[in-house]
Amino acid sequence: MNGNLQFLKERLTKEKSERDFLISQIKEKKVFLEDNLKEQDKLLKARALVQIVAEETQKQIEFHINTLVTKALQSVFNCPYEFKMQFVQRRNKTECDFMLMNNGKDCYSFKGGIKDVCNFAIVVATWSLKRTRKLLILDEPFRFLSIDLQNKCSEMMKQLSEKLGIQIIMISHLPNIITSCDKTINIVNVKGVSIVKET
Repeated sequence: MNGNLQFLKERLTKEKSERDFLISQIKEKKVFLEDNLKEQDKLLKARALVQIVAEETQKQIEFHINTLVTKALQSVFNCPYEFKMQFVQRRNKTECDFMLMNNGKDCYSFKGGIKDVCNFAIVVATWSLKRTRKLLILDEPFRFLSIDLQNKCSEMMKQLSEKLGIQIIMISHLPNIITSCDKTINIVNVKGVSIVKET
């Protein structure tokens, strides 16, 4: 009987120490959980703040690009075109939609000279957000612009260049796109030899 009692005492002592160990583990896990919940709360607040800042930044970018591209379109074309760029959430990602409006209606007409002017103005508007350098080099940016609009487009480029403090170097075969240029250089191929003339 004494042996049985001794065995039970030892077992009780062992189980008490296991219980105490488990209680201390539970306390540690609770502290760990509370710390993680506090950290999660901080991260959620930080994420919400970042989202607010991102949305505000996106609105400013939208306004800047929409305004500049719309002004470029309206200075070249006699139509009341309005460019709309909009950030949207799709499949948990931020995407960007482009729309061309005419009298408040989506006209789905991103082609030809309209597309050329939009592309040019988007490049300039995007550049003006960072202003990494004061030079743009363009190769045939207005391929599809009709001859009757080339003078207006040339004047639009001149105004943007002056307003934004940017130098534009452009290669073009269009005869009237150079009317507002400060300097032109003509390169003519004569019997396999390039003749360079500054005008």
